Amino acid sequence: MQSPYTKGETLTLKISRHGIKGSIPQMDDHMKELQVRITDVIQPSMMSIVLKVELEQPSTGIPAQKMILKVYDRQHSLELRKSLSTGPATKASEEQFATFLRGGLLPPFLAECEENGAWVSSVYAQWGVEGREALAYMKSTQSHEVELKVYEQLVDMQGVHVPTIFADVRLPPQHAAMEKDESLAHYTEIRAILMEHISGFPLSDLVTEVPESAWASVCDQAIEIIREIAEHDFINFDVKPRNTIVRPSEESLYHVFYLDFGECCVRDPSESDGIWQERKRQRNEEGAVGFVMMNYISRAKGKNGRKYKGTLPLPWEYKPSLRFQGESGGRREDGG
Repeated sequence: MQSPYTKGETLTLKISRHGIKGSIPQMDDHMKELQVRITDVIQPSMMSIVLKVELEQPSTGIPAQKMILKVYDRQHSLELRKSLSTGPATKASEEQFATFLRGGLLPPFLAECEENGAWVSSVYAQWGVEGREALAYMKSTQSHEVELKVYEQLVDMQGVHVPTIFADVRLPPQHAAMEKDESLAHYTEIRAILMEHISGFPLSDLVTEVPESAWASVCDQAIEIIREIAEHDFINFDVKPRNTIVRPSEESLYHVFYLDFGECCVRDPSESDGIWQERKRQRNEEGAVGFVMMNYISRAKGKNGRKYKGTLPLPWEYKPSLRFQGESGGRREDGG
């Protein structure tokens, strides 16, 4: 099946609910639908399809606002399907999944996965093609719900150090058999999140994009943001310097944002403080940025791309916090 998510294409979005912190730029809050044009497809992406979009509207002379649309589409998310060891969706597989939905088989499938675990091999053996698509639906839906919950926890940081969420939206089904059957809409509409576009460069490009005199201030700001985020009740399994964006300003200052919360786990209310703290310690979210950036800087100051071996202090060194027991003491999780 051909992907509808290509540069130049126009998508119709139905607003499910507006964001808590901000509204869609250049748009009346009472509108229920909008059209956006895809200006770029951002790669790499993981469980969602990440698009740079602009609002389609009559010419007003005002430059169109750039936004990000994260689409949770089980059919066209290559990384999602790869993680489930399945090939691309086809017309035949979509028709089988539609029959599966009409038969009311998805709720018992989801209940079984919740009770026994969503083991790919057992799901495929028992449910076949329909189970494969149902599992992809479950994973994409969970990713969407978790990311929204994470941004709700980070509402005070939206627009400051993480993107502002403008709206939770839906796209129409991509397969004709499902598009015509409104009774299946709850399962076949494609979930997406419309959010603020943050311009800049990834923190991983620090040594080539920022004067050495500013390396320390930028890295300190990035670590403080990761620490503030880590205080919330979720764990981010994909914390990386490339997901941290540095925005230069006219005053030769730099504003740091963290962007990606697509692979998070929200704390279960039943988890004790001790268990949760141990999980946070093992994950070491701040170290996933701190140790890696220290390696980048060490290699930038060393010879021939090797780590610096001199006696002078580096322009910046990561100092782990004591917030979660065991995160201090120089424990390395970057393999370097």
